[in-house]
Amino acid sequence: MLNARRHQTKAALALAVGAAAVIATLMLSIQSAPAHAVDLGHLQQRISAGQSQMKDLAGQVQASSGQIDHLNSSIASQTRQLTRIQDELSAKLAELHKIQGQLHAARARLAQLEAFEAHAESVLAKQLLSTYESDQPDLVTVVLESTGFQDLLERLQFANRIQHQDVRIVGEVRAARRAVAAEAVHLGSLEVRQQKLTDQILGERNTLARAWEALLGQRKSVATRRAVEAGRLASVRSQVSGLENQVAQIEAAQAAAQAQQQGQQAPQSSAGSFGAPSVSSGGFVFPLPKSAASPPDTWSPDQGVDISAPGDTPEYAVCSGTIVLHGIGGFGPWAPVLHCDSAIDGYSYVYYGHAGPENQLPVGTHVGAGQVMSSVGPGIVGISTGPHLEIGFADSSGSPIGSQTAGTMLALLQGAY
Repeated sequence: MLNARRHQTKAALALAVGAAAVIATLMLSIQSAPAHAVDLGHLQQRISAGQSQMKDLAGQVQASSGQIDHLNSSIASQTRQLTRIQDELSAKLAELHKIQGQLHAARARLAQLEAFEAHAESVLAKQLLSTYESDQPDLVTVVLESTGFQDLLERLQFANRIQHQDVRIVGEVRAARRAVAAEAVHLGSLEVRQQKLTDQILGERNTLARAWEALLGQRKSVATRRAVEAGRLASVRSQVSGLENQVAQIEAAQAAAQAQQQGQQAPQSSAGSFGAPSVSSGGFVFPLPKSAASPPDTWSPDQGVDISAPGDTPEYAVCSGTIVLHGIGGFGPWAPVLHCDSAIDGYSYVYYGHAGPENQLPVGTHVGAGQVMSSVGPGIVGISTGPHLEIGFADSSGSPIGSQTAGTMLALLQGAY
C-alpha cells in the first residue's frame, strides 16, 4: 500500500512538472514573438542580399561562359588554320627535300665539271709546253724536208691534226669553265630558295604557335575565373537556402504557437455576423461568406481561382474532411490542405492559398462541410498583392495540380455562390 502511494505521488509530481514545462514553453513562445519578428526581418534582409549577390554572380558566370565559348570558337578557327598551314608545310617540306636533292646533284655536277676543267687545263698546258719545246715546223720546212709527195701529205695531215686538237682542247676548256660558272649560279639560286622556304616555314609555324598558345592561356584563365565564380555562387546559394530554411522554421513555430493559443473554436464563434455558409445543390460549400467575397465577375482563374476578401475573413470547409497539411510554397506558412471524405469531381484534395493565422485548426482535425477552418491572410501572405483566397485542387503533397483544373473549381464556386 505504501509503495502504491509513493508511485501515485511520483506520478502526480511528474504530471505537475510536465504541465509547468508546457506552460513555460507557451509563455516563452509568446514572449519570443517580437524576437522572432526581428529575426525574420534580419533573415529576410540577408536573403535579399544573398539573392542579389547570386544574381550578380550568375551574370558573371554567364559572361565568363560566353567568353569561353568565343575563345573556343577562336581556338577552333586557329586549329583549322593550323591544319591548313600544316598541309602547306608538308608540301613545302616535300619541295624543300626536292630542292635539297637538286642541290646535292648540282654540287656533284659542279665537282665533276671542276674536275673536267682541271684536267682540260692540264692537258692544254702540257700541249702548249710540248708545242713550245718541239719547235713546230712551218709549211716551208715541211715541204723541203718531205721525201716525196706521199710523205708531204702525211706531214701536212699530221700538222693539221695537231692544230685541230689544240683548238678543240682550248674550246673544251672554255666550255668547261662556262658550265662551271652556270652550275655555280644555279647552285646559288637553289640555296637562296631553300633559305627562303625555310624562313617562311619557320615564321608561319612560330606565329601560329604563339597565337594558339595565347588563346589556350586566355581560355585557361577565364575557365579558372569561372570556376571561382561558380564556387562562390554555389556557396551563396547554400547560404540563402539555409536562411530560407530558418525562415520556414520560424514561421512554422509561429503558426504552431498561434494555433495552440487559439485552440479549436466553434464555427459559429468565428463566423460572427457573416451568417450561414452558402451551399450548392451538390453539397459543395462556398469557401467564404458571400457578404465578404468579391462578386463572381472579379474572380480570376489561376492554378485555382482567386477571390478577393478582407483580411481575417473566415474560410469554410468546402466539404467534410481532414486537414492534412499547413504551408504551401508561394502561398504562405498557414495555407491549409483539406482532404475531402468524398472526392469532388474526381479530386480529393483542396488547398486554401494565402491563408492567415486566424481560425487555423491543427493538422489532423476533421471538419464538417461549412465549418470555419482558417481565414484570409491579412496583408500580403506568400506571393500575393493583397488579401485574397486562391482555392484549387491539389495532389497528396499539397502542390496545386495546375491551371487545367481551375475551370472545374470555378464552376463549383459559381454553383455554390
